Amino acid sequence: MEYETPSCKAGMARMGVCFTHAGASSIFRRAMLKHTPFHQTPARRRISRSDWPVKNPEQIALLLQKQWRLYHLTPLYRFSYAMLKKYSNELSVFIASERKKGLAVEVGIELASIAKFSMLAGLRATESDPEAVFIQITSKTPVQQTADEKVVWSGWLCCVDGDLSFLASLPVEFTCLPLLFANGPETVTAIVGEWLQKTFDCYISAFPISSENLTWMAAMWANCLSDCIHRVMELEWSVPPIQLTISLSIHPEDAKELWDSIHRDKDEITMEEVQLFMTSLHSHFYRHFGVRLAATRLVRVTTAVASAHCEGKLKLFNSKHMDHVLPFLTELAFHQIQYQPSLQ
Repeated sequence: MEYETPSCKAGMARMGVCFTHAGASSIFRRAMLKHTPFHQTPARRRISRSDWPVKNPEQIALLLQKQWRLYHLTPLYRFSYAMLKKYSNELSVFIASERKKGLAVEVGIELASIAKFSMLAGLRATESDPEAVFIQITSKTPVQQTADEKVVWSGWLCCVDGDLSFLASLPVEFTCLPLLFANGPETVTAIVGEWLQKTFDCYISAFPISSENLTWMAAMWANCLSDCIHRVMELEWSVPPIQLTISLSIHPEDAKELWDSIHRDKDEITMEEVQLFMTSLHSHFYRHFGVRLAATRLVRVTTAVASAHCEGKLKLFNSKHMDHVLPFLTELAFHQIQYQPSLQ
């Protein structure tokens, strides 16, 4: 294990864009009031073993090595996969109208843009999960002399191993894709989000990740080693009163050995195992450096699988272990979906 010197930070970045919308349909309102889960963090979680085949490696490759901002959204009303071309045209027109208002111009980028919707076929764990949807916005800058277009924003919606009882309870008019991943300027994200809300009568909000859920991620991903990249496991804690960060780097095989010595059931992970895993790391750190990490806040986890930040930022490193990441995020998104008639 390696210790990295604490460094000062000016403060945490703003936690994403929060969209407001109070027009959820009465049908969905009744469904949410009945089925929205408000229970605490489960004491145990089963280990996802979907191991889906990668049917479209080129598209999946577009999801890797990018910094995604996470959002969760309520089910889409009257969404249809047969109308993706229509949605592409409508979003392009909407962006053009926002550009005329002066709202869709970034430095060096004029969004006289083309939006394109496509399916991410196969990115699901069960037949009950809706197919994922990929959105890409391309544009030309004033200085471009060629016909090539630049990708200025990309995003995708998915539901992987979604709650079967919730999905079954939804009226047929609704499609549940509770996760939205966005990569690009936040002004563009806001425009896309506004269009989604107006078009599908849904509500979108930022998706921060709690320190408790980051500890689950660290434990669940500790034994997932990459075949080609030996990426160290890194945990980062924040000390809010003095705005310090403390980083702990762990060799991936050491992290796996520690987790294997704690974890017993191959089909599920318990909260006690997660707590023991983190307590062991805290004890190691205290023995060597005399710092009690229990008094700090975990803000970032990086493994061979992915990197996740408490502000709702995620980076996927390889497609092999996406079935360890997306089901957990889907579960968290289902927990956060709730109808709120008045949003600040």
